[in-house]
Amino acid sequence: IPENQLKFPINNNQKSWIKSQNPGGVSELEFYKTIEEFKTLWAPIVESKMNKSLVINGLWSEERVNAHATRDDDNNPVIVINGGLARHPEMTKEGLFLILCHELGHHRGGAPKSFRGRSKLRSWSSAEGQADYFATNNCMPKIIVKYPNYFSIKSSDSISRCGNVLCQKIVPAAMSVGNLFASIKREWRYPNLDKPDRTNVYKTQYDHPNPQCRVDTFIAGSLCMDELEVDFDNEDYRIGSCIKDLSPLGARPACWFNSDNY
Repeated sequence: IPENQLKFPINNNQKSWIKSQNPGGVSELEFYKTIEEFKTLWAPIVESKMNKSLVINGLWSEERVNAHATRDDDNNPVIVINGGLARHPEMTKEGLFLILCHELGHHRGGAPKSFRGRSKLRSWSSAEGQADYFATNNCMPKIIVKYPNYFSIKSSDSISRCGNVLCQKIVPAAMSVGNLFASIKREWRYPNLDKPDRTNVYKTQYDHPNPQCRVDTFIAGSLCMDELEVDFDNEDYRIGSCIKDLSPLGARPACWFNSDNY
């Protein structure tokens, strides 16, 4: 999550200033249950694909609105997620699954990979936008199949933006996460399904895209149906993804990705 000063302590009453239609985040029980359900599904896949153990540290008492991906001393993929993020009034159970998928995407999302500091060497971590793309193309579909009762079509707006039921079920999670991001920076606008980001970057953006661009990326990943079971490649961005010239709706949005400059 981008650096921010938001904190939501346990039993907080400090959410009235945030634009939200949600009752106040995810409970402690839902927090740990979601983490356990996510790990039950993904730990065997990580073991099979990476020969590593997936570690998820849920820190319910941590007040800060944040989550991040890292690795331990044995190079096992680690996801850390704070209770303050779960208690954010925009967060939902579906959104929490999407955050976990995004953090896993830093480990499993493939190219484009971020750079190591200011060098030209690639790191182990997929770029922020690529982690978003992985989240709805490779991760959330498996979550929805495994736990279908958690996901439903909640907005007629999603029907006009989406071309399939998978996308329509992912939209509520995408908006939950997009709205959370919008609350972090005053200059960021809340996402709108009817107003996709039409920006065309001249160079691939590796840090956090704006909330609208992120929602557009979540939607694009869910529309790339032909590649759902194909793993992303760590060097070739085309493997596992939809290409703009062939499948423009499911391709990475140009608001953060430029295939000629990445």
